[in-house]
Amino acid sequence: MKKIAYIILTITIIIGCNSASDKIKETPQKSNKEIISEVKDNNVINAQIIDNGGAAAFNWTNEGGKVWNFGSIKEGDSPEFTFTFENSGTEPMIISNAKGSCGCTVPQWPKEPIAPGEKGEISVKFNSKNKKGSQNKTVTITANTTPPTTKLRVTGQIETIE
Repeated sequence: MKKIAYIILTITIIIGCNSASDKIKETPQKSNKEIISEVKDNNVINAQIIDNGGAAAFNWTNEGGKVWNFGSIKEGDSPEFTFTFENSGTEPMIISNAKGSCGCTVPQWPKEPIAPGEKGEISVKFNSKNKKGSQNKTVTITANTTPPTTKLRVTGQIETIE
């Protein structure tokens, strides 16, 4: 008896899902232009959120772009570098966070919005204490850009002190 009930339930679910997916396929997709025209024609208030992922954009102006190669340094050195950029977008840029891939890579970023066409700086300090050999670290920036995260790279070689 349980087997029959299980089979009937399974068939009902399959038929129901097929019927629902057919209805989804039958629904025509409307463009934003069609929706706006429909709203104007019907004199109805209709809100639609269109998320372009942010209209601010990084344009890296420093030599090397998004990569800083600090070269060869001695263990314990703490070189610093400033990434420079311009907001080449149409909206003010808001950097909400910048985070190094480890505690040895520490970024400083502007907390105030950067207007379109304005320049900004992100300073990065790398602490090579207890590090050896080739290094490849990242700084992840979160901002109102498309995509919302941007990765900067910090690379170089650390010579051990003997």
